[in-house]
Amino acid sequence: MVASAVAERLYYDSAALEFEATVTDIRLDSREGSDSLWQVALDRTAFYPEGGGQPWDTGMLVATAKSGATLEVPVERVEEDEAGEVWHFVRKPLVAGTSVTGYVDAARRQDHEQQHSGQHLLSAMFLREIGAATVSFHLGAESCTIDLALREGAERLSEQELRQVEDAANVVVSEGRPVMSHWIEREMAELMLSRGDLRKLPPREGRMRIVQMQGIEFNACGGTHVSNTGAIGAVTLRRVEKVKKGWRVEFCCGLRAVRTARRDFELLDGIARTLSVGARDVPGRVEKLIEDKKAAAKELKALQKQQASSQS
Repeated sequence: MVASAVAERLYYDSAALEFEATVTDIRLDSREGSDSLWQVALDRTAFYPEGGGQPWDTGMLVATAKSGATLEVPVERVEEDEAGEVWHFVRKPLVAGTSVTGYVDAARRQDHEQQHSGQHLLSAMFLREIGAATVSFHLGAESCTIDLALREGAERLSEQELRQVEDAANVVVSEGRPVMSHWIEREMAELMLSRGDLRKLPPREGRMRIVQMQGIEFNACGGTHVSNTGAIGAVTLRRVEKVKKGWRVEFCCGLRAVRTARRDFELLDGIARTLSVGARDVPGRVEKLIEDKKAAAKELKALQKQQASSQS
C-alpha cells in the first residue's frame, strides 16, 4: 500500500484505538439508499477503511463544545476514495474545524486483526507445505475464506494436506513470532519480488508498507495485524469447496474459532440429546437411522408390489 498525504493513518504505526483529531471536511452522502449519511474527513485517524479484503472499523467520534457539552457520533462505515482521503460515515454532521476524540471498536478491530493475520499465516503455510498459492481472500462477519491455486498436477485438497497445513499454522502461533511492518521504496519491493521474498506487488507506485511475519513471510499490505503470531490464537480450517479460481478454504482464528467451536459443540450436543446417545455416538446412530430408513423403504416397496400383484 502507498502512504497517503491526505490524512495521517495512525493504524499503520500504532495499536492505539483512541485518538485526537480535527474535522477537515464534511459532505452529504448522495448515493441512493444512503438515508442521510454524512461523510466526515479528519486530519488523522485510527479508523481502518475497507480495503485489501479487510472490512472497515466502526466506533465513535466525540465532539466537545466550549460549554462542555458533548456530541457522540457513531461511525458506521469507513471508506477511502480514489484521492486517498478517508471518509467516516455518520448520521450527525460535524462542522469543519471541530476537534473530536475518536474511539475505535476494540472487539471488532481485534477480530479483524486475528483473521487477517491468520490469513497471512495460512497462505504462507499452504505455499510452504503443499505448494498451493493464495489467489484471493475474503473476511466475512461469520467466516473467512481463501481461494487457492493448487500446485501443478494436483487435482484436489486431501484431508491429510488440510490437517498438515492446519498443524503447521498452529505451531507458528505457539511460537509467538513477531509481526512487524515497515515502509520501503518500490524499487526495493521489486528487488524483493525478484528474490522470491515477496509473492506479489500491488499495482501502485511510490513507497509500500511491508508486513513481516518473522521467519515466515514478507507481504505488501496496508491492513491491521496482531503484534505477534501468538495473538492470532487457534487457527481452524472449516471446510473446502471447488470454485472457479481453484479451491476455497473456509477458516477462522482466535476468539472467532473459540465461538465457532462452542456453537458446533452445542449443535452436536443438541442432536445427541435428541437421539438419546452420547456426542461421540452421534455418527454411528445417524448411520443406523439411515440404514433403517433404507430398509423400511425397501420393505414398503416390496409390500406395494405384493399388493399390486394380489389385486391384478
